Amino acid sequence: MRDLVVKILVKFGLYKTAVKWISYFKEAYEAKRVKKYGVETLRQADAALTECGHEMFLIFGTLLGAVRDHGFIPFDYDLDVGIVADGPTEEIHKAMKAHGLKMTRQTYIRTEKGDWITEETYNYKGVGIDLYFFFEDGPDWYAFGPKHHEYKDWKEANATDGFPTVRAYVPQCKFERQDFLGVQVYLPVEADAWCRALYADDYMTPVKNWDLKTHKTRHKWTGERCYRRDY
Repeated sequence: MRDLVVKILVKFGLYKTAVKWISYFKEAYEAKRVKKYGVETLRQADAALTECGHEMFLIFGTLLGAVRDHGFIPFDYDLDVGIVADGPTEEIHKAMKAHGLKMTRQTYIRTEKGDWITEETYNYKGVGIDLYFFFEDGPDWYAFGPKHHEYKDWKEANATDGFPTVRAYVPQCKFERQDFLGVQVYLPVEADAWCRALYADDYMTPVKNWDLKTHKTRHKWTGERCYRRDY
């Protein structure tokens, strides 16, 4: 039934409009969950990853909110955290599960050596938290950021040529625990440089409908395609 509806919407040029409105209401609901359970989610994820020997740091929108808004961005509908690691381990999966975080998705890039897992999404009390794996490249670390397919819906894209993705680069640095809404979490000591790399020099000024095309950042398009595996 879903596939038929999608085909009809695509045929009449209404698919993107439908996705936009569905996403709007879905994200509004999820933003309320973040306000209610976001701090608790971060606390549990940090505890799980600390047990595994990782420093879990805030990244992307969650980092931007911490630096600029001193809290969650009002309309943010999920959480973004990262660790410097080559990918997930069974130890991480067990620790996250033990702390009430259920894995709902893996994002990966297909390689000759197998699937290169770049991101995992977990859910805690209705709050989605994206765990990005950061990889070393010279003096930098980078994580992959999946984007919408050029014209296909996600299900068709996932079954065919995948999604375009960028590498988001930040300078390597140390992390330090700071207070964030009453919970101690790791932030990069070069938080300003990270925000400039991810959101351009004017990151302290909120911009409606922000996009990569109109801002100078350290995101690099490489031609790599990513896929997702739902659980």
